[in-house]
Amino acid sequence: MSDPSTADQPPRRMTWQKRAIHDAVVDRHDHPTAQDLHKELLHQGIGLATVYRNLAHLVKEGHIQAVSHEGEIRYDCNTDQHAHASCTVCGTLWDIPLPESVEQTSSEILSVEHVTLTLHGVCRNCTA
Repeated sequence: MSDPSTADQPPRRMTWQKRAIHDAVVDRHDHPTAQDLHKELLHQGIGLATVYRNLAHLVKEGHIQAVSHEGEIRYDCNTDQHAHASCTVCGTLWDIPLPESVEQTSSEILSVEHVTLTLHGVCRNCTA
């Protein structure tokens, strides 16, 4: 899901730091935070400010998504329309498909731009 306003803009330069950050997000499906990625990339000499700056570029360019979860921003390699599920015990966040139809709950909204849906409950690992 890329931003249509950036569709006519040329792609930004892919520095080695940006490539490393991109690959770190794409290689993970646990929705890491910028701090998680910084810890993973610290051995490459990539600073926290560089991680934040390049994550913002990658989101803006549509390569990854930013997901607000429990007061922090997590990063998602899945750019397709989807929902999330979250365990209220261990905090794990994972992708789930969107329901086939989402009822519009307000007659005040003339068109829906996007839907954010997160199911909260206890995961299988925490109930075992």
